Formats: sequence, C-alpha cells, structure tokens
Amino acid sequence: MRKIFSLVLMMMCLLLGTVTAFANPYGGSHSFPAGMSPVQVLQYFHHKITDRDFGLAYDILTDSYKNYFGSYDNFAKGYATTLFSRPESIRVIAEAETAVKLAYTLRATDWEGDTDVVEQTFECTAMMKDVDGSWMLENGTGKLVSRQVLHSRQAAAAVLKGYHDSITHKEMKAAWNLLGDNYKNSFGGFTAFCNGFTTTASSEATPVADGPNMTALAYTLTSKDVTPETNVVQVFKGQAELEVVPGRGWRIMSARNTLVNRYFPPKW
Repeated sequence: MRKIFSLVLMMMCLLLGTVTAFANPYGGSHSFPAGMSPVQVLQYFHHKITDRDFGLAYDILTDSYKNYFGSYDNFAKGYATTLFSRPESIRVIAEAETAVKLAYTLRATDWEGDTDVVEQTFECTAMMKDVDGSWMLENGTGKLVSRQVLHSRQAAAAVLKGYHDSITHKEMKAAWNLLGDNYKNSFGGFTAFCNGFTTTASSEATPVADGPNMTALAYTLTSKDVTPETNVVQVFKGQAELEVVPGRGWRIMSARNTLVNRYFPPKW
C-alpha cells in the first residue's frame, strides 16, 4: 500500500511539473562528508542505516528519491526493524559524467518480534547522481536472493556476532544499542565506550557453544588493533550473557574475555 501511495504521489508531482523534497527534521541537505566517491557514499548510507542515523541516511537521497518515499517518516519506518545493513562486492556497472550505476550484494538483518531475527540477502543496484558536486542516491532496486529466520539461540548468536561486526565497521551506535542498560553503565557512558575501541581495526566473534546457563553463549574473539607503534592481534575465549528485553529484542547483559594468545605482526 505504501509503495502504491508513493508512486501515485510521484506521478502527481511530475504532472504538476515540480518535485519538492519532503523535509528532514533530523538533518540538512548535503550534511554527509564531502569528497566521497559514489561507492563511499553508498557505503556511508548503509552505515547510517545500521547506526539508526536515519536523518543522515535520508540526506543522501536526491529530492526526487525523497519524494518517492512520500515523507521522511515513511523512509525511517521502512528501517524500523533493521539491525544491520551491510553492502558487499560493490562495483560500477555503468557510468557517465554526472551519473554512476552500482551493483552490490546487500546482507540485511532485521528483528522479527523480540526473540527472532531474519537474515536476508539481496542483489541490488543503485543509481548515483552528481548534485552540486556531491554524489547522491537517485534510486535503487533490490531482488531477494535468500531469507532465513533465526530463532532463540541462533538469533542471540547473530546479535553477538553482529555486535562485534558493528565495532569493526565503526558503527558504534549500533553496537551500543545492543547492550543492556547495566552493561552500558559499566562503560561509563557512550563516549567512554567508543574510546575503548579507538585503535581497533577489527573485532570478530565466533560463537562456538552454549554457555552453562540458558542465556549464555561461549565464543572465540579475535581482535586486531593498530597503534602508531605496533600492530597487535589478540585471541580471547569469551562468554556473554544475553536476555530478551520486551520491545527491544536480544541484548548483551555482560561479557567477559580471557586472553589465550597475543602476537605482534608486521605493520599493515
């Protein structure tokens, strides 16, 4: 129904000979970093979706594409259940002076109720347009390739893995949002949480078994950090406690890691 309404609205705008962008109450036109390539802009768009910075994602759309969604609120509601939105294998398939068409694979993870998550893979295209010297998203398509619903423990494991993937991608708001309130307090606030990962190049968690309690997951964590002086790779055995918070889904309530190996590879 929303798509039909949006298409009718778009046709009305075209018939009137004008396209007026719907207002974004949470950002401003061209508020994203300048000088990015079309690929970087597309990546940035999906980073902001994952971080739930929908206003910044909306600002990447051209005026005509904003009108397609009907309003900023409609755009944001379309991602209300999105946990992670991660583009892969982005490639240029056509280009002109002021337009570039990209193809990519999108791996999206969404909540389905409180206890389940849905992992979907899409094959997508995106048309990028040069608007006043900045690349913006003009339109896009997506074809569903696979869909899997994860229940209970599998869903909790996907959340734990996604938490560490968010740290790797510097989607710190997304990672922070997956923590329980008491666990957040243990970090001393969001800024302190972010500061703890300033040198982190990647954080990869692989759930390996259920923990001793019904809500525990054991995992192996490989962390790579880069400092001006050296690189360091550390391997931990970890255990995380997760719970379902009504209306918010799975949350990480606590985690503890035991170092099992550390080495210093050559500088990357």
